[in-house]
Amino acid sequence: MRALIVDDVEMNRDLLAFFLEGCADTVSAESGEEAVSLVEDALRTESRFDLICMDIGLPGISGHEALKSIRELEAEHGDKRATVFVVTGSSDPDDMIDALVVGGCDDYLTKPLMRQSFMALLDKHGLVI
Repeated sequence: MRALIVDDVEMNRDLLAFFLEGCADTVSAESGEEAVSLVEDALRTESRFDLICMDIGLPGISGHEALKSIRELEAEHGDKRATVFVVTGSSDPDDMIDALVVGGCDDYLTKPLMRQSFMALLDKHGLVI
């Protein structure tokens, strides 16, 4: 599995990479723009991401905007959509609705993350063997 971790806080990126150790090759991004660029490059080179963990509160474009752009890129390439987990400190119902209904994410996790819960979501979405 190939995973993209998008968060502006290094410690959060490192934690998710640790959770995914042994089951995914991870790439990290600090901003929404960087994430969109990495996904675009991955689609162009046929090395797409299976999982994207996206924070909402990012510098530059938000995680919501980045996810919308990513979903548009996937549609343009006619490629299978990546599974997207929004991983954020926000428990605001509006953020959840935007992510799940409007943004097309597959699951919504609030920080702080627990490894067992995260791994259960990977299993739920068929991302771990």
